[in-house]
Amino acid sequence: MTEIVLFLGHIRSGPLQIINTMHNITLFKDYLQKIAAFMLLLVFAGNISAQHPNILIDSTGAPQEPTISMDINNPDHLMAGANIRQAYGSTDGGLTWTEDTLTSTLSLHVSGDPCLIADTAGNFHYFHLGSQGSNWLFSIATRRTEHPDSMWKSGVAIYPDGVHMHDKEWAAVDPATNNMYVTWTAFDDYGSADPGKKTSIMFSSSFDNGASWSTGIEINEVMGNCRDKDSTVEGAVPAVGPNGEVYVSWAGPEGIVFDRSLDSGKTWLAHDIFVSDMPGGWN
Repeated sequence: MTEIVLFLGHIRSGPLQIINTMHNITLFKDYLQKIAAFMLLLVFAGNISAQHPNILIDSTGAPQEPTISMDINNPDHLMAGANIRQAYGSTDGGLTWTEDTLTSTLSLHVSGDPCLIADTAGNFHYFHLGSQGSNWLFSIATRRTEHPDSMWKSGVAIYPDGVHMHDKEWAAVDPATNNMYVTWTAFDDYGSADPGKKTSIMFSSSFDNGASWSTGIEINEVMGNCRDKDSTVEGAVPAVGPNGEVYVSWAGPEGIVFDRSLDSGKTWLAHDIFVSDMPGGWN
């Protein structure tokens, strides 16, 4: 057993002895406060680990690229997704889950890269790649459900221009207006080493709860190549600011860059804002 002992000794009448003794008492009080803070931290950390056990949602078929979202109106309602077309719902805060396999109501197949967001009304929106025939990057698409246990509504294709191949979408919702935004990479020719073939970052918006989407627009200044490697512009992620600003960041030949819109995505900065180098790249 470790003991902490305080020994003050005999205080003489001299002023130096009194000052030294008072200094020792102050140091000891500081020491006790540090010990108390450390013990509180240990108790708090122990409580955190005890309250949040890991829950296995699914291990069949090696699911990957997971995504998860929560209904802000009811935190017990959660939806998760994984490649290629899996959806999972929970109504008890993630303790138990049901599983669903998405099929498209469009002439598109659900082909991976899932992204789930919840809107302000508690609807969940599942964004994914939509393949058609031999073109597995034909379009970005989305489906909606009103509840983790409800059926999925009809799908909506987002900018199937018939020219580009569309990949790596991500979405965000404005909690004040319920406007939704999605960004992705458009390839002139996926995997091509032709220097004349380029990639760009695309943006689309919905102002009617995901029922329809605006024509995709290109928001990046510097193009990337089509090799799906470090010099491809990719990984665009949108976010919404407190006053409705739309922010997007992505990676590419210039490193990590950033752009923003102050009018719900109608106009963007003329020049990408440099954020950081990417030593070693992302691939």
